[in-house]
Amino acid sequence: MATNITRSDATSSVPTFEEQMVAKIQAEIIAGSGAVVQTTIDGVTLQVSRKQLLEELTRWEKKVARAKGTRPLSPQIQLNHASDDS
Repeated sequence: MATNITRSDATSSVPTFEEQMVAKIQAEIIAGSGAVVQTTIDGVTLQVSRKQLLEELTRWEKKVARAKGTRPLSPQIQLNHASDDS
């Protein structure tokens, strides 16, 4: 019996560039034990601090969420928690 594979099935198994970057940064954070990490991404060697890696991870995770449609494009403001002047 033949199995029908759709285009979306084929593309869903291949990680996007953003997802690859998240995986690379997570691996560097896990592997790093000190404050300064030296890493090579796409042939470029960088020295970054753990704090910078965490900031980059957050940025790339937001890009992945936007691409998947699970994150709004603009921040939302909650107005129902405004303080009362009573």
